[in-house]
Amino acid sequence: MKTRFSLVFCALAALFLVGCDSAQRTVETARRQLTEFQAAPDAAKQAAVEQSLAKLDRQIDDLQKKGETTEADILRHQASSLKGDFQAARLAKTLRDAKNAIQGFGEAIKDAGKSFNDTLRNSSKDTNN
Repeated sequence: MKTRFSLVFCALAALFLVGCDSAQRTVETARRQLTEFQAAPDAAKQAAVEQSLAKLDRQIDDLQKKGETTEADILRHQASSLKGDFQAARLAKTLRDAKNAIQGFGEAIKDAGKSFNDTLRNSSKDTNN
């Protein structure tokens, strides 16, 4: 009888840990994807992070509905941290993109000025001949 109870208890504990492990695995996946996005941001990596964070939110909601508030609170804190880091990474990407666009615009103006200057020189040479 005691052995049977121990087996049932171990099985229930294992099921509980699998549920938490799944959410913890999602945290780890989101963290890895976020690191990849920070290193080389692109739309596919951004979408992957967003999907993992949405999945984590659903898992937290499920834990909360099951009454597992402690686990849900711990995961909610981790999710909040990940979301803050993700927002910072997206902002850094936006700033990098803006900087590159401004540099590109500056180069285009520089090239246009050089072309205009060359045109004026060629035009003045033609009138002097």
